[in-house]
Order: sequence, then structure tokens, then C-alpha cells
Amino acid sequence: MASIFPGYEYDIFVSYRHNDNKYDGWVTEFVEKLNQELDATLKDKLTIFFDKNPREGLQESHHVDQSINTKIKSLIFIPIISQTYCDTNSFAWRNEFKVFKDESEHDPIGRTIKLANGNFASRILPVKIHDIDVEDVKLLETELSGALRSIDFIYRDAGVNRSLRPVDDDLAGTSSRVLYRNQINKLANAIKEIIQGIKAAERGEAPPAVKHDLTARQIMPTTFSTSLPSSIKVQVIDRERPNIYLAWTSGDLKEQREEMAIILQKAGFNVLPTIDCPADDDMFRKKVEDEMSRCSCSLHMLSGEFGRRFESDDEISFPQHQFLEAKKRIDTTEADFNTFVWLYPEAESSVKPAQTNFIKFIRNNITRNMMFSNSPGPMQLVDDIRVVMMKRDAAVYDSKDTDIFFIFNQQDEVEAKIVYDILSNEYPVEIMNILPDSEDEYREISTQQIPKSKLAVVYFKYAADWALPFVKQIWKQVGGASSPTPLFLVGDDDPKSNLARNFKAPKVVSTVVPKDRIPAEVKKVYTTIVDLK
Repeated sequence: MASIFPGYEYDIFVSYRHNDNKYDGWVTEFVEKLNQELDATLKDKLTIFFDKNPREGLQESHHVDQSINTKIKSLIFIPIISQTYCDTNSFAWRNEFKVFKDESEHDPIGRTIKLANGNFASRILPVKIHDIDVEDVKLLETELSGALRSIDFIYRDAGVNRSLRPVDDDLAGTSSRVLYRNQINKLANAIKEIIQGIKAAERGEAPPAVKHDLTARQIMPTTFSTSLPSSIKVQVIDRERPNIYLAWTSGDLKEQREEMAIILQKAGFNVLPTIDCPADDDMFRKKVEDEMSRCSCSLHMLSGEFGRRFESDDEISFPQHQFLEAKKRIDTTEADFNTFVWLYPEAESSVKPAQTNFIKFIRNNITRNMMFSNSPGPMQLVDDIRVVMMKRDAAVYDSKDTDIFFIFNQQDEVEAKIVYDILSNEYPVEIMNILPDSEDEYREISTQQIPKSKLAVVYFKYAADWALPFVKQIWKQVGGASSPTPLFLVGDDDPKSNLARNFKAPKVVSTVVPKDRIPAEVKKVYTTIVDLK
């Protein structure tokens, strides 16, 4: 069987330790599934060399003969990285990995291929089936001259370190877990990108773009539909795309981080860093500092795992260090820098003690330009980030220092005036009557006026469908839990459907009461706030 390119024996060479196939035939099944996925992904029929016959002469105990040299000469090399693969005395390491690495550097194609998106990919495409020791990661990074970029087939569960199997996709409770089917598809797409890059280089032209674009950093949609109500959907702004630092996570969230990167790219962000997390402490610190300095915001995804610890200080984890660096930028830089922290869904069901303390530290140190989110999904979280980071350049309005900023919709103008007249007898009050066709402008006025007010009140009677989305949006825009001004959402209990209108969040008070009690409720909330200050 020949390669699709002259001068190469196979298109793909799969290298592995035979012990990793003895127990349950994982590698055999992997090759079968990859073949099936490639058939559905590429028009070309790719050939895969996989040593399943001991008489082939490539097993660890056999004398190395000329067959190894011809079979190793393949377009793409897939090492199955297990807990035992990085043994420098093993056959797989010495006579497969090292041989391909050295020969690919000097063959006509070269080891690095330019992709359609302008990025570069190595012809060594690691597949990781276990979390491996730090020493092994460092060894691989030294050999590959850079951070390890692998596609992981690892079953994630507390106290478990085993390979992900196709049957695991059918297990109960896997909604938030990594799926084998998705990983094999990612691998096939990555192979397709490399093959297309090689073909384009042979023709002397740019490789064709691919829609899935796993490693792309240049996706630029013209519009973006959010999960928020239609009245407050956000339009993508035609201006320079902001850079977001997507923090490296604990190992159990690696795949979720990759998915988040794709969502952020499609939403109009440039995502950094673009490489996998370095294993070396000093290299990691340097990379965090360099990449974060290029960004205007950061996103930190947390699970119940504390993450990898520094060798020099095992009290600090890699995720913790990145958050502290982001916090330092907020505290010390003049330019606006925003930090978003997302506690991944289901994470609180099993949290390590060190991680519990870390999460408590974050919640107790929320400051300006910082948001802690329990969003149920990545799309909603990205909506929130876009609201903060991709606002239109707005005019500066004549905001005034006041005690109460009273906001209502035109539908409730008559009832709102009664409340305003009572409040204005005792407090300085600024009012804003929102017309239905000008909400964007009014939201911007609100975000400028609220910080100059001691309390912002959003009142509703008939305009409940407007009030709840409006206050949620405003709360995010003024900083969420770090807002200097509390928000009070207060509704009239007539009609009765208003009783279901409620918004719970830090720095937000929400209630629905009879209309004659509304002024007293506002006074009570205001007095409580003044006393606390």
C-alpha cells in the first residue's frame, strides 16, 4: 500500500507501546475508527501503517531491519502517548519516534506544514491516552522544540487515568464529558488540514480554507446571535478584534477549553495563547506574562480540580497563577483590563480542598472589571463577555451625582410618576423614561449614570417583559458583582404574572409588592445601602 504522495510508504504511521494494546485492544479499535472517520472526511484514501502482526519486525523485541526505514517514511506520524510511551530505552521511542523526528526534518516536505488559516502544524500529531508525568511532558517538549499539542482520548473522572473508549459515549451522565466520537473527528480534521497544506505547498499555492478550522484564529462573522432576548441582541462591531487570554486549565477541562476557544473565535475574539500549556515552570510564567500583556481581558475556567502545581511552590497551581497575574493587571495598570471567571457546570459537586480555598479567595476578592460567572453553558458566557468587551464607542452623556437613579419604561409612565413624586420629596432623584425604539442609547446612558448614583431602581408594572432582560443586561455592563452601585428591581404585583419576575445576583435586590408599598420598599433598600456604606 502506497502513500498518496510519491516517495512515501504510508500516509500515516501509528506508533505505540504494545502493552497499551494488550489489555483491551485500544489501539486496534482506534485505528479502525480513524480509518472510518478519514473515509468520511477526505476524498483521498489514506493508508495507515499499524503494527498488529508481530512478524512485521517492528515489535519491541525484534531486530530492527530495513522494513522500519521504509514504513517510518510516512506523511504523518501519530504517537500514542501513554504513561509508558516516553521511555527513552523503548523500541517505540528510539526506533519510531526519534527516527521519524530526525528524518522528517530533512525530507523535501519538512516537519512543519503551513495550514489554510496561516498557522503551522507539525507532521507529528500526538494522541494522548493518559495524563502523563511532568518529566515526560518536558521530554516531549524538548524533542518537539515547543509546547505539546495533543488530541486527548482520556476518560475524565476522579481518581481515574485511562484511555477513552467508544463505548464510554453511551454511559449515563456523560453530557459534559469529552466524547470519543468528537475526538476522532477532531483528529481526522487535523489530518485533513495537514494533507491539504502539503498539497498546496507542492503546487506552490495557499492551502484551501476548511470550515471546521480547529486551530483558526481568524474567524470573522458579520453577525452573532446571542442567547439573550431578541430586543437586546448584540451586533458584531466592525473594528479591531479584541484579544482575550484564555487561561490554561486543569487537565480535566482541556477539551472544554478547546471548544471555548472556537466559540470565542466565532464571536469575534482573537484567542491567546495558541499553544498547549508549557511544562516548565519558568517557561510557563514567561508565556503567561507575554501573552496576557497582549490582551484586553482574560477568561479563567475552573473545575473541582486544583490543577498542576509549581515544582518550586506546590501551594500555587498553574490556573491560580494565571488568575493572580490577571488580578495584578486590574490592580496596577491604567488601561482597562477585564477578567472573567467561570465555574464550570457540575464542578461544585466534587471540589478538592485546595480548589475550594482558591474559589473562596476569588469570590472574596471581586473588584472592578472582574466577573465571576456560574453560567450554565459556554454560549451564554460568551454573550456576557461580548456585552462587556465589544460595546460600541459611545457618546459621553451628562451624568449627575444623585442618590437614586429611577428607570422605567414608557408603558408605565403614569404609575412611575407617582412613585417618583413621593421619592423626590426626600431624596435627589434622576429619572429615565425609556422609549421602546431607543433602548441601545438608554442602556449606554444607564451605564454612565448608575456609577454616579447611590442606588439604581428599575420599576415595572405592565412592562415586565422589558424590565427583567434590561436589568440583567445593565447589571453585566456596570460590572456585575463588582458594580459600585446596587440595583433594585421592583415591580407592582398587579398583574399577578409579575410575581414570577425575579432576578437574583450579587449587588441586586429584587421584589414584587403592592403599588402603595413601592416607595417605602425603595426607601428601605436605600437606607440599608447608606447604612452599609
